[in-house]
Amino acid sequence: MTQTRVFISGCNNPTGYFASSNSPGISLFAIDFETSDAELETQYEDVQNPTFMTVHPQIGRIYATSEMPQLAEGSVTAFDVSDDCKKLFRLSTQSSAGSITAHVSLDKSLNYLLVVNHGWDEDLGGRDQAMATIALDAQTGLGEISATVKHDGTGPQLPRQQRSHPHAVLATPDNRFLIVTDLGADAMMVYRFDAANGSVQHVQTTALKPGCGPRHFAFSHDGERVHVCGELDSTVTTLALDKDSGHLSVIGTCTTRAECAKTSNYPSEISLSPLGKHIYVANRGDDTLARINIDTEDGVPKFVETVDAQGQTPRHFAVDPSSQYLLVANQDSDRVNSFKIGADDQLIPMDFSINIGTPTCIAFYR
Repeated sequence: MTQTRVFISGCNNPTGYFASSNSPGISLFAIDFETSDAELETQYEDVQNPTFMTVHPQIGRIYATSEMPQLAEGSVTAFDVSDDCKKLFRLSTQSSAGSITAHVSLDKSLNYLLVVNHGWDEDLGGRDQAMATIALDAQTGLGEISATVKHDGTGPQLPRQQRSHPHAVLATPDNRFLIVTDLGADAMMVYRFDAANGSVQHVQTTALKPGCGPRHFAFSHDGERVHVCGELDSTVTTLALDKDSGHLSVIGTCTTRAECAKTSNYPSEISLSPLGKHIYVANRGDDTLARINIDTEDGVPKFVETVDAQGQTPRHFAVDPSSQYLLVANQDSDRVNSFKIGADDQLIPMDFSINIGTPTCIAFYR
């Protein structure tokens, strides 16, 4: 039996903007896709709203956000896993320097945690920083904040865009720049990144279509393209990345849904397919997963199809390390569903799911 381990986290405290808060916190499962078997190995409940996570690819350490509304500053927490995978150990917690901590990732040197704060609409008295870099510590997990930046900006779709709302941060594949999407400002901010000390310097603000609400994004395999989903207008925009200057320029845009779709829809996660010829996008509202062709002659993305997400409100998904399967967190169905990745990156539903309260993030544990 070949087992794959996966962390599933979610909302376990009421927020006012989630339909439920049924998550047990952070759970670790050992799953066998061939036999459709899932064994719960451990859970960690004493953490507030771990709605997003990332896993260190070398040492297996987990970093989870705490997305707590109306707190002046959210936080991130580092966890270690026991050798037998039967227990999680909290190592340390660090402030995110802003409210509604929404996203975390690691720089390519694996020395810094990159954190983004969505930001509460009203002034809560905290530092209200859009993004922070936090030094990693081999013993304690998290060190001090190395740098922070603040965003300004608004968009036409009120009340969602009455202020800046950063939503994701990733380092470029060469680790020279950090890119932050800002849903409220309809923009992507590029920062030069110094991996020696964690400092950042603003390089460019790239304006996107007014009212698109950029949320999450993904790089192409060669690092020369950036694909970002618009949460507020159900689009994917492809941009060219100049690796020397860090500048972004828009190539083209396409929809994430079929023309006949009429429901309100808010794309959430986006990811490159294993073959690199498509991207997947989760549609909350339509409750579908879109497949979009990015291997086009002119570089403009092209909508191909959607498949049923097999549940309500697909907030997040991830492809397993073997690149054969995809798990999707259907937040309002209290269920994680599975898909087989077929030829040409098609998503084929499987009769295998994990029942778990309010899942919002999936992270495979290597």
